[in-house]
Amino acid sequence: MDISYIIVFGLYVVFLAWTSWKSSQQVESLSDFTTGGHRMGLLLGIGTSVATWVSVASVMGVPGFLYRTGIAAIIGWVAGWFLATAIMPILAYKVRRPEMPARTFPEFIRMRYEPFQKVSYLQLIVAVLMFVGYFIFSHLQVVGFGIVFSTITGIPYEWAIFGFLVFLIMTCTGGFWSVAATDTVNAILILVGLAFGLWAVLTATGGIGNILDAVAVTTAPVNVGGPPMKAGIMLTPEGSFGWGALMAIFMANAMGASVSPHWIARFMAPKNTKAAVLQMMWTVIVLIPIFICLIIIGLGAKALLPSLPAGKTTDYIMPLIVQQYAPPFVGAMTLIAIMAAAVSTANSMLLHCGTSIYYDIYRALFPNREINEAKATNHLRISVFLLGIVAVLSAITPPMLLAMGFTYVYGAFGAAFMWPVWFGLFWKRMNRAGAYAGIVIGTVGFIAARVMNATNPFVVGAALSLVAVLIAVFATSAPPKESYEAYFEPEASESTKEVARRIQQESDEKAKEKLALAPGK
Repeated sequence: MDISYIIVFGLYVVFLAWTSWKSSQQVESLSDFTTGGHRMGLLLGIGTSVATWVSVASVMGVPGFLYRTGIAAIIGWVAGWFLATAIMPILAYKVRRPEMPARTFPEFIRMRYEPFQKVSYLQLIVAVLMFVGYFIFSHLQVVGFGIVFSTITGIPYEWAIFGFLVFLIMTCTGGFWSVAATDTVNAILILVGLAFGLWAVLTATGGIGNILDAVAVTTAPVNVGGPPMKAGIMLTPEGSFGWGALMAIFMANAMGASVSPHWIARFMAPKNTKAAVLQMMWTVIVLIPIFICLIIIGLGAKALLPSLPAGKTTDYIMPLIVQQYAPPFVGAMTLIAIMAAAVSTANSMLLHCGTSIYYDIYRALFPNREINEAKATNHLRISVFLLGIVAVLSAITPPMLLAMGFTYVYGAFGAAFMWPVWFGLFWKRMNRAGAYAGIVIGTVGFIAARVMNATNPFVVGAALSLVAVLIAVFATSAPPKESYEAYFEPEASESTKEVARRIQQESDEKAKEKLALAPGK
C-alpha cells in the first residue's frame, strides 16, 4: 500500500474524530441528540442530505451497474433518485410545518393518525418496518466499506469490515449533531474525491469520446470467462434489463425514496419550513456534479477494464479501476470518498434505528415511564453501537449487489408508505383506518409480488395499497381535527398543540443537565 493512502486515511480519521468531538458539544438535550433540537441550519442540512443520499449504492453500485448494463443504469437509478429528490421540497414544506414537529417518522405517523391512542400500534408497525429496512441499508454500507478497505489495505474483507465500527463510534456518540457535522465533511470529501477519480479516468481513456466509442462496440463479458455481451447494448436505453424491469427499478427508487423514513426525519430537523425546503432544493443542485462523475467513471471503467476477474462482482469496479489507473494520491482521495459515503449513510441509518427503538417502541409501549434525558441518551448511544456490531456481523457474507439492495428496500417503503404520507399531508379526510390498510396491504403486496418474481413488485404493492386505503377511508368516519390541523392550517389550535406535547412527553424547556458523555460538562 502506497504511503499516500496511509497519509490520506490517517488525516481523514483525525479530522472525523475532531469534527465528531466538537459537534457533540452542541448536544444539550435528548431532542438535540435525536433531531438536532429542530434547529439545524441550512449548510449542515445540505451536507447531511447530500452525504446520506450518496451511499455506497450510489458511489459503488451505480458505476457497477453502468459497467454491467450501460446507460440503462442512468434511467433506473440516477433518474429515479433525482425525481425523488426533486419532489422532496413539497413534502419538506408540509412535514416541517407544525410548530411542534415529530422527532421520528413513526412518531409523525402516530401524530397524524392516532393522536388519542395511549399505545399506538400503528407507530409500532411502522417502527418495525423502518428498523428492518434501515438495518438492511446499514448492512449494505458495511459491505461497501469492507470492499474498499480490503482493496486499499490488502486486509481480508472479513476483517476489514470491523474497521467500520471505529468510524461508527466516532460519528454517532454526538447523535444527530455529530452525524450532521461529519456528514457535511464527508459530502465535501465525496465531491472532491470523485472529481479526482473522474480526472484519472478521463486521462487514462483520452476523453468521453473514446469512452463512448469503446463501449459502443464492446462484447467483453462482465467477468472473465462469462457469456459475451451483445455489441451496442451498453448504449441502448433499456440495456439488458428490458423496459418492464427497468421501469420497475425507476419507480421503486423514485417513489420509494421520496417517502423513506430517513428523508421524512431530515425534513423535521431544520429550524423552519423555509430552511427545510431550501435544504432539499440545494441538495439536488449539489448532487448533479457528483452523479456526472459517477456516470463517466462507470462507463470509462468498461473501456479501461473490459472484464472483471473471475469471482469479483461489479461492486468492486470503483476500487479496482482507481488502484490501477489513478496516481496514488488521486486514488487515495477517491477511495476515501467511497468510504465517506459508506460511513455517512450508515451512521444516519443506525441513528434512526436506535432513535426509533427508544421513541417508537419502548416509549410507545411504556408511555408513563419517567424520563431521564441523560440516561436515555446514553442508552441510545449504546443501542446504535450494538446495532453497528450486528450490521458488521451480518455483512461477513454479502448477499446481493449494493444498488439492487437499495432498490428492494425503497420499493417496499414506497409500497407501504407512499399513500399514508402523501394523502396524510394533502387530504384531510385520510384517517387511521386508511393508514393501517395502506401500510399493511402495501407491505404484504410488495413482498408477495417479489417472492413470485413479478416484473414490478412496487407497482403491485402500491396499487393494492391504494385500493385498500380508499376502501378503508370511505368505510370509516373522518379523523379528528387534531390529527391533521397542524399540516393544513397556518396556526394550530391549542388542543392540537396539547396532543403533540402529550405524545412527545417533553417539556418546552431544554434539559438543564448536560449529557454525561459530553466533554467538559
